[in-house]
Amino acid sequence: MIGGIDIQVPTRAGESSLEVAVRAIRQRWPLAVFENGITGERYDEFRQIPLGNLEELFVYRDGACANLWDEEGAIPSIYNTMIHIIPNDETLSLVIDEKDAAMEALIQAVEWGLREEIFCVRAEKRAA
Repeated sequence: MIGGIDIQVPTRAGESSLEVAVRAIRQRWPLAVFENGITGERYDEFRQIPLGNLEELFVYRDGACANLWDEEGAIPSIYNTMIHIIPNDETLSLVIDEKDAAMEALIQAVEWGLREEIFCVRAEKRAA
């Protein structure tokens, strides 16, 4: 955690949990940009994110917010314009600045996506 509020979200999505979380966030932040939390590499489009190879991901509301975070750091005027995501085996850590109504709705969207039963159904190959 880099500071802020650390929220642990249980998941049954396994390796897909990061992708599910990012998709849920993008529903509310359609102009989101992304940054590898370890290397600092920036991804301006969802399809550029190497989802299976990330230990941490920063999701910024948009490019302007990402630039402000880079220039200013965690200043109050840009709180809750970035979410730090850390995937684990059975949980996903979401680090936010403050709990407000908009952030609570975003977190609930992530929780709903990760709770979906589709991730609990084992895929089986049947004989033809």
